Amino acid sequence: MNKVLTLLLVLNVYFGKAQNNSTATIAFTSDLEKFENLSAFKEVLKDVEIIALGENTHGLGEVFAAKTELVKFLHQELGFDLVLFESGYGDAALAWEQIDSLSSREFTSVFSSNFYYNSQEIEDLVSYSKSHNGALKIQGLDCQPQQNYLVKRMSDIVQQLDSLFAKSVPLEMRSFNNLYQYENDKDTIAFNKQRDRFVDFLNNYNAFLDNNLTNLLKSGTTKNEISALKKSNEIFIDTYSKINMGELMSWPVTANIRDKSLFETVKWFKENNPESKIIIWAQNSHIENKSKPNYNVNWMGHYLKNTFGNKYYSMGAVVYSGKNQNYNNSFDFEHKDPNYLAYHLNQFQKEKYVLDLKNHTKNDFTNQLLLGMENGGSTAEFIAKDRFDGLLFIKYSNIPKLIKKQ
Repeated sequence: MNKVLTLLLVLNVYFGKAQNNSTATIAFTSDLEKFENLSAFKEVLKDVEIIALGENTHGLGEVFAAKTELVKFLHQELGFDLVLFESGYGDAALAWEQIDSLSSREFTSVFSSNFYYNSQEIEDLVSYSKSHNGALKIQGLDCQPQQNYLVKRMSDIVQQLDSLFAKSVPLEMRSFNNLYQYENDKDTIAFNKQRDRFVDFLNNYNAFLDNNLTNLLKSGTTKNEISALKKSNEIFIDTYSKINMGELMSWPVTANIRDKSLFETVKWFKENNPESKIIIWAQNSHIENKSKPNYNVNWMGHYLKNTFGNKYYSMGAVVYSGKNQNYNNSFDFEHKDPNYLAYHLNQFQKEKYVLDLKNHTKNDFTNQLLLGMENGGSTAEFIAKDRFDGLLFIKYSNIPKLIKKQ
């Protein structure tokens, strides 16, 4: 399938040609003056075990496409073998167990309940993974319970043994959403009752799995699926069993709770796969090394940098102009104002490139407080060299090519 934009990584052992006569490249630079091919990036990342590829918003298709090509590069050239999306753990873990029977499009449509990731750009990554027989594994790391495929599989797996219990699964899982209304209504009694009911259901579900292990295996459920279900439930229990009224939607408490859980899941993956080299796919804020000025959120990236040090490398994405997709609309943008980081990165007249900040010593705009577009089109001030280890710059991005639901 021809792609509207094919990114050519300039490696003799990698892509020989762009598939649609595009000459666009991802270049590498460590000094903003001499641009080299991405093979130089291998030296920068030689000791890195976890690299996070950011996106300033979730609604930029060329960012997805560029990150997909970077993932291929990291897999083929540096042995990275596990991609963790900012997306539900359960959805991806259970979808992965069906990767051989699902087409690339089917997997892309179910592995994430984040509709932005149900796109042709992500499908290209899934196709690459399938073509390498799963040597590059795709998983999720998020703790949010609104996971459609997870709920479906939770119900399907117990259906053959207890149809009544299976019927209750969607109701009990979706009832988590009542917590938002109770918090909005400031109804502490109802909030606590619903929270405890949700946790009790998850514990009962895990007990059902344990008590019916033999029959579940006979019915065709695999050990990996059972383990994934139990781990998913444990993530929910650990994240929400002690949450209090006012913590589900209030800033920054909500972000602190979620990102601590994201970090714990990444750490769990690393501890259980010590030889794996991990790629995190998430929005810029989640992966940053330290807080932006006047922000007091403890993001996942802060924990990762503190825990793994130089073995963790964060790469923020910056886009100069284009069209961004929000949930209900889209909007055009162009950062012609010198107060924007994208303005300065665009002065080098490159369509896209990777900039290493860890080894960049010049006192230039990367050390200045500048603006950047964040998720949803909001803006924030930050010093690029303080916030990230590297940057992915893209001159123009359109919205993702979303896959239409059948």
